[in-house]
Amino acid sequence: MKRISIALAGVALTLVSINAEAPKPTSKGADDSNLRQLWSFGLTSKRTGEALVEAGGEHKIDPRKVSYGHNLVVDRDGRVLRPGGRPLQGGERLILTKEYQNEHNIREYARVVSIMAPIRDAILYHFEDTSREKWLKLTRVLRLNKIKTRAAPRITPRSVLSIEQVYDYVASGPTEGSPVMRFLEEAELELKCLGFVDFDFTNPEGHNHAKEHNIKVGSGIKMP
Repeated sequence: MKRISIALAGVALTLVSINAEAPKPTSKGADDSNLRQLWSFGLTSKRTGEALVEAGGEHKIDPRKVSYGHNLVVDRDGRVLRPGGRPLQGGERLILTKEYQNEHNIREYARVVSIMAPIRDAILYHFEDTSREKWLKLTRVLRLNKIKTRAAPRITPRSVLSIEQVYDYVASGPTEGSPVMRFLEEAELELKCLGFVDFDFTNPEGHNHAKEHNIKVGSGIKMP
């Protein structure tokens, strides 16, 4: 194991390198031949118009690099990301730092990514290898925090699906990806609402998800 020191304003950044090859960022537009067999290939989010999957979009979180208070979130190019309401875009990962991160929201942002990135990878990139039992295990933090536990009365492109419904929806071979992306993005946002403190969740359209869904900001994420 070796340590690499980098100077960066605002965050403590002595990186701890584990003896394993780090995933190499892959730019958008790279060869997508391995993606063509996925249920999600070619589908887009109705909200953003972006593809659900792309080369380099997996997060591939290494469990050995998950350590509360000693993680930062970086994008696919290795740039450190600040806590914010924007959902995961694809390719983000965690890096391990020697120093404890004193800023609360930096710690919680990394925690949210450590929860949501494996969920995203499983349903978007590895659904065929994800049994219902494994899915329920991956999403247990969501259930514990009462996130996406209420079933939608019917399934439409704008439906807010429950944990079980979204699994069954993908298993049915859908041709519309928006319900899955809405599930992922709202689950991530609601974890941030619970974890972040002194943060305004009002979006550019003037909507505040925490207020609209009666989530007490900063009340804490319950962990198993």
